Amino acid sequence: MSVGAAGPPVSPILRVAVTAAIATVTLTWVPVTSAGGFDLRLPYMMAMILGAILCLFPMQLATGVSSLLRMILPWLAAYVLYLILLQVNLVGGPTKGMVFRQVFFLTCALTLAVGLVGTRADARVLRWGGMLAIIGFFAFTEYLARQIGLSWISTLVHFLSTGDLGFVFYHFLREMFQMVAPEGVDVPASNKNIVAVCMFIAMVLMRAGFTGKGADRIGGFITAVTLVTLVVFNTRSVLLMSALGIPLAAWIGLICRGVQSPGEFYVKTALIVASALALILVLSAGSAAMDEIAARLSFEDQSTEGRFNQYSWAFGRIEQNPMVGAGLVEFNGQNVHNLFIGAWLHAGLVPFLLVVAAYLGLFLSWVLFVFRLVAAPGSWVLPVRVEWVAILPLLPLFRVWVAGDAGHPGFGEWIGFGAFFGLVLANRRARGLEQSFVLQPAYRVAPS
Repeated sequence: MSVGAAGPPVSPILRVAVTAAIATVTLTWVPVTSAGGFDLRLPYMMAMILGAILCLFPMQLATGVSSLLRMILPWLAAYVLYLILLQVNLVGGPTKGMVFRQVFFLTCALTLAVGLVGTRADARVLRWGGMLAIIGFFAFTEYLARQIGLSWISTLVHFLSTGDLGFVFYHFLREMFQMVAPEGVDVPASNKNIVAVCMFIAMVLMRAGFTGKGADRIGGFITAVTLVTLVVFNTRSVLLMSALGIPLAAWIGLICRGVQSPGEFYVKTALIVASALALILVLSAGSAAMDEIAARLSFEDQSTEGRFNQYSWAFGRIEQNPMVGAGLVEFNGQNVHNLFIGAWLHAGLVPFLLVVAAYLGLFLSWVLFVFRLVAAPGSWVLPVRVEWVAILPLLPLFRVWVAGDAGHPGFGEWIGFGAFFGLVLANRRARGLEQSFVLQPAYRVAPS
């Protein structure tokens, strides 16, 4: 009996539910309903439906939750305690749903993690879920764009010929976001950043689900299309982590799949580095669009200057209330775009230390996973491309330093964390089953 066939069969309903939860992750701007000031978006609803379906399998749910909590308890306990202290500190003042969003997004991430464990990290779920998320985004936005006389092709042609990012942000993306928004709600163009994060996570999950032999040509094509789209979105944090994460995935894949000789390893490593440098050179090519992007990536624009002004202002307020914080204060109508500064500013020293502890726990969990993977590639037994699993936390770990909402991880970032820990747990359970099959004959009693 194989490891994958051990235990009760995986319900097709659960597979469909997990696939749907991943497939809708890029549609975070599509509302379903509003309750108590909270907009229930399509992927949020799909995560809730997945949770309801998991309740139909109480044994699997209980086992998955208990195993997951044991694995992530150190950093999760610190983060939850931080949220509790933040809520206490904000009582009686404006909160803008900050704590509620974090609890909800964290719950969605844990739900996805348990769902992936329940499907035994079925590669088909990752492949189809990620692919549908990207294709579905383009199909839906193309439909909306045609309602206002635009299309992706016409917008890309205009952008590449003029470098006019304002047209892309405000006359294309924002107009499409606004078309599905409730009446009277003004949708900011910054929604593109949330979509960019989700597209990156969906792309990584799609690549992780490839189980064929040889090159993943379809996945490579979709990756190229996704990268072009991320360039158009011009979300620097996602672009930077794409430039770092994709070569890192290629290098980890090189180690895990092995090479014939040390010379081959060094040659392929050099090719990976050269490919990354070539990508940088392409982005710096002399065209109107690339010149505009280069200017944006130079960290000399208004966005970067605004963040430094935020940080300077925040440290001044922290000096006034270092122990208890200043509550939910804003600089020019915006929260500080940094999780650590925001925690200290809004809630004080102890919550800041808890956030640091939680982040270090997350970061060390990822570093130890990559280190063990490189040292012992055979420890990964799932039929899932582990090199792509390995880079799932990279973007969420970086985004907390620069993201809005006081640097708190958004829905896409938490989905990235949830998928990573769910797949790691599924692999641990698969290894346990594999070892039990190996050891079983040694404990078999010979007949008398």
